[in-house]
Amino acid sequence: MLQKAFADGLIERAERLEAGLVPRWGTMTPAEMLRHCTVTNEQILTWEGTLRPATLWQRVVKWYSLYLLPRFPRHVKGPKRYDMKGQVADGQFETEKSRLISQLRKFPHLRKPLYSPHPFFGPLTTREWGWVVYRHLDHHFRQFGV
Repeated sequence: MLQKAFADGLIERAERLEAGLVPRWGTMTPAEMLRHCTVTNEQILTWEGTLRPATLWQRVVKWYSLYLLPRFPRHVKGPKRYDMKGQVADGQFETEKSRLISQLRKFPHLRKPLYSPHPFFGPLTTREWGWVVYRHLDHHFRQFGV
């Protein structure tokens, strides 16, 4: 999953986030971004269900996104269920930040394999999820300059 060194680096960056930061792209506030990341990670950690095999298109998109792109592109829209715009008050920033940091501390210690579907890539292995979690958080931390 997410190795301790990578988790520690993400935690260090999360700690540098401030409520008043203006995004370099997109429209989320820092509090909304933190909730977005926590909700998506929670889905990964708690998912249970039956997996369908990845379609050819999902396999191509996964390969391109994870192995060819240097980072996730700006302005890509995810599924509506992960859109936190207008759902998090700025006053909840510290709570959201603490929730994400607490969650990140758990990732390196997971003992069960993660094998759940990604909305664009289809089923991912534990290793692939580690890479996706890192790149997703890196994307949003760069969005706010940390």
